Amino acid sequence: MILIGILILTGTFWYLDFYTNHDSELIEVGSIEGMDVQEALDFLEQAGLEGIVSDTVYEDGAKKLAIIKQNPEPGMKVKPGRKVYLVMNIDKLPQVKMPDLANKTSLIQAENILKRSRLKVGKILKVESPFVRSASDQPVLAQYYAGTKNPILPGTRIDIHSNIDLEVGAWIQTGSDSLLYTDDYNFN
Repeated sequence: MILIGILILTGTFWYLDFYTNHDSELIEVGSIEGMDVQEALDFLEQAGLEGIVSDTVYEDGAKKLAIIKQNPEPGMKVKPGRKVYLVMNIDKLPQVKMPDLANKTSLIQAENILKRSRLKVGKILKVESPFVRSASDQPVLAQYYAGTKNPILPGTRIDIHSNIDLEVGAWIQTGSDSLLYTDDYNFN
């Protein structure tokens, strides 16, 4: 009975040693962050590793379809055939819903809302309006696609970092034109 137990224990240890590939040479994982996806997969295959794209995200400033994260980290020693999980930057800009700015916000409020929405203020078109009570009052009257007079409806999905032109009410001054000026506005 003891002999059978020893044989079973020895067989189990031998199987585990074989199954876990315990005696194999370790491979150092190279850095593939920043590489194109196909280039990274080929690199890992040549090193005896298996690359798997496990997630896609958007990261500002990263090259489209490039690897932005890997697990295990570069420099770690792993067994041959180990899976290396990759996070890839997407090839399209994410979209956000256009906020409702017209007739609801001031220019300062609109700037903050656009910034939080990852959008940018484009040109500001100031138009005299009877609803403006003072020179410092600047209500947003309309929101347009950059460089056009095509209005953007609230809730419309648009690419992040898009420029949004704003028509802003200006105080009526006697003897002036209704269109005061157009100003390029860079809001980061």
